[in-house]
Amino acid sequence: GSSDGLVRFWEEEEEMVYGGVLRGHKMAVLCLATAGCLVISGSADKSVCVWRREGGLHSCLAVLTGHCGPVKCLAVEEDHYDDNDDGDDDCDDQGRRWIVY
Repeated sequence: GSSDGLVRFWEEEEEMVYGGVLRGHKMAVLCLATAGCLVISGSADKSVCVWRREGGLHSCLAVLTGHCGPVKCLAVEEDHYDDNDDGDDDCDDQGRRWIVY
């Protein structure tokens, strides 16, 4: 991530080769996480972008908004489902949880 809101990425071939940028944030990208073919970016613009990589291309699956401040940290738990989650989050909490299928 970078201060201009872009996520720059490199491809691993025989050596690391610059692959391009992902555009989705309006302010600095503060954190990144990966899970399988997904790349997740958090930003000072209070949003999270979820990107999917397929066949050498990245597409934005979702832009998650509603955070009360800059998104400074991301954690990913793959294949998690909670039937008891009521989804009732507010800005008094220290974090926000999104379930992406």
